[in-house]
Amino acid sequence: MLSGIITTLMLLLFVALWVWAWQPRLRSGFEATARLAVDDDTIPASEVRDEETHP
Repeated sequence: MLSGIITTLMLLLFVALWVWAWQPRLRSGFEATARLAVDDDTIPASEVRDEETHP
């Protein structure tokens, strides 16, 4: 009985989080976060110090 209640609560929590994550008003924030890894706001390669060749 208790395991059934816990399973149902976990399923409801999962569905609630899924619905929250797919809200249209959150989309722009998620897209901006996804682009962080590929944005070109990093240090230029010419300024990166290679530890093997420059001790």
